[in-house]
Amino acid sequence: MNNLPHVTSLTSDASAEVVAEELEQQGCVIIQCRASTKQMDVLHDELQPYLNDAPLGRTDFAGRCSRRRNNLLAKSPACQELAIDPLVMEICDLVLGPYCVNFRLHVTALIELLPGEVPQSLHRDGEIYPLRHPAPPLTLATFWAYTDFTEENGATKIAPGSHLWDHDREPSDKELVQAVMPRGSVLLYTSSLWHGSASNMSAFPRTGLALHYNLGWLRQEEELLLSTPPKIACRYPQKLQRLIGYDLGGPYLGFVEQGNPHILLEDTGQADYARTSDELERRREELVPIPIGSIEIDDQE
Repeated sequence: MNNLPHVTSLTSDASAEVVAEELEQQGCVIIQCRASTKQMDVLHDELQPYLNDAPLGRTDFAGRCSRRRNNLLAKSPACQELAIDPLVMEICDLVLGPYCVNFRLHVTALIELLPGEVPQSLHRDGEIYPLRHPAPPLTLATFWAYTDFTEENGATKIAPGSHLWDHDREPSDKELVQAVMPRGSVLLYTSSLWHGSASNMSAFPRTGLALHYNLGWLRQEEELLLSTPPKIACRYPQKLQRLIGYDLGGPYLGFVEQGNPHILLEDTGQADYARTSDELERRREELVPIPIGSIEIDDQE
């Protein structure tokens, strides 16, 4: 009987329902070659100059032989396109949608491991929030293979099924598998999954494009509204504008004086001062409440 860990790989035309089911069961899944060669070539042309000028990491976690760039939407129209990939949006609706009225783009990052980089410490993305694991998905990561991901060049190590483990349980080496995938593929995983980059033992960089999403009532890891002010965001597709935060996060959540923050990008000159809507209220009624604590009841009189 084969008990080795395994991450499922699906074809680029997989349904959102199949992907979401795999995420529920294993916490991770690969969609092969979701982005075309042309998309990846354009992405490289737009982003690589920024990466070439990036400094090396200064901490063990960031990698001392690694380079990173953020605020990618403002640097790359091709990245904007990936951020609102229709299949990814459907998956976010299924995975994050039950727990929030709106989900958000959480962070954008281009991460390059240079030859000689050592393994990253294993971690859960949900550790940035003070909640115990296992927990409902707080974030959904999409990690696009900007280059081929191989065993030799540091393909991400993941522990399938670890999103269901107790808070203090950590994976052993035998519970880890690398997310080997060709350029243009995407690894998805939820916030409670243990993972970390492996060492780059090859002669070439391994680069991944991280576009993560979170529940709209949580603070985003990257402050996208500051890095993308209205004069920049007004050029984005409306779906992306709302995704980075130019929208209400829920009823009465995230308004500006004029109401819905999207009005900052509209050339109407009119304010409605609305803090909610019938549609937001309907979606709030459909949410699955997340238990954060328990109340001890004293039986004694």
